[in-house]
Amino acid sequence: MKDNRTLSLPQRIAAALAALALAFSFALPATGCSISISDSSAGTGSSISSTDGSSGEGARSAQATIADIPAYTGALCIDINHGMPGFTAQDEARGTFMQFSDLDFEGRCGTAFARIGPDTVSNEKRGDISQVHPSGWVQRKYSFVDDGMLYNRSHLIAHQLCGENANEKNLITGTRTFNAVGMLYYEELVGDYVRSTGNHVLYRVTPLFAANDLVARGVQMEAKSAEDNGEAIQFNVFVYNVEPGVAIDYVTGESWESSETPQVTSKGSATITTAAAARADKAAAGSVNGSKADGESSSGSDASSSGNDAGDGAGRNSASSQGASEQQDYILNVKNKKFHKPDCSAGPDISSANKQNFTGTRDQLIARGYSPCGICKP
Repeated sequence: MKDNRTLSLPQRIAAALAALALAFSFALPATGCSISISDSSAGTGSSISSTDGSSGEGARSAQATIADIPAYTGALCIDINHGMPGFTAQDEARGTFMQFSDLDFEGRCGTAFARIGPDTVSNEKRGDISQVHPSGWVQRKYSFVDDGMLYNRSHLIAHQLCGENANEKNLITGTRTFNAVGMLYYEELVGDYVRSTGNHVLYRVTPLFAANDLVARGVQMEAKSAEDNGEAIQFNVFVYNVEPGVAIDYVTGESWESSETPQVTSKGSATITTAAAARADKAAAGSVNGSKADGESSSGSDASSSGNDAGDGAGRNSASSQGASEQQDYILNVKNKKFHKPDCSAGPDISSANKQNFTGTRDQLIARGYSPCGICKP
C-alpha cells in the first residue's frame, strides 16, 4: 500500500473519503430479525428478514409500542389505532402461512403471524406443554387466582387456531387472567367464525416487552377476516398481562400479593371487534356531537361510555332496536361466558356440560359477566 505522502492531493482526498465511508458503514446499527416461516407462497421452511414485519404508513400507525400503552387501571383490553389492524396489501394477498419469530438473546418470543382457516384450526385436545419454560417463568400460587397458579404458558396463536403445542416460539409467560379471560375472548371470535363459515382470518399477535423485561407487559392482537375484507372480524387490541391482586416484576418474573393491581372492570367486549362496529362508533360519535350542539344530554349515546357492550357494534344495534331490557331466549356457554341466539351456528359446538338455556334480558346476562357471541351477535 502506498504511503499517503506519495499520493497527489486528489488521491489523498479520495482515500480519506473512502476511509470515512467504511467507518460509517461499521457504525450503522444492524436491523431486522430472522423469522422462520412455513408459507405456501414462499416455500416450506424458508427464511425471511424483516425490520418490523410490515410496511406502509397505515401499517406503522397500527403498530403499538410500550410508550403507547397507558398503565393498567381495570380495562383488561384496549383498542389500538381505533381497532383497525395494520395488515398491508402484501399481507392480504398471501396464501396459507404460519410464521413464528426466533427467540431473541433474552429467550423472548417475537411476533407470531398466520392466515387462520379450516386447514389450521384444531379440534383436538391440546398436548403436553409442561416442558417449555418461557422467559420469566417464576411460578407462584395464589389462593384467589383461578386454578390457583399465577402463570399459564400462553400461546401467542392459540392451539385451537393453529394446532401448535410445545412450540417455544409460540409460548410466553402470561397470567391466568391475561390468558383465560383477555386473549381467549379474541381467540374464540376468530375460531368460532372460521369453524362456522369456512373462511379465513389474517391473525397477528405481538408480545410487547419493556427494556430488559423477561415477562411481556401484554400482547397486541390484530385480525381481519379475509373473504369479506374485515366485515365479520376486524380488531387491533392490546391485552394487559396482569393479575388482579398481584404485583409482577416484569424484569424477572417474580411476583407478590398487592392491592395496587385493581380488579378487571372491562374485558374484550369493551373493544372494537368488527368493521361494522367501527362505523357504528363513528356514527354514534357524530350523533353525540350533534346532540351537544343542540344542547341535549349525550349520556347513553356515547359509544365509549362504560357499562355498555362497546365491543360488539352489531350487538349494540340489535340491543337498541329490540331493547336491551326485552326478554329473549338465549343459549349460554357457562365455560367461556358467551351467550348466543338459539339458532346460532356455534350452538352445536358447545358441549352439553357447558350449555344452558336462558330466558331473560341481554342486560341481565351482561351484568352476570357474559358477553355476546361474535357470530350471531345477540
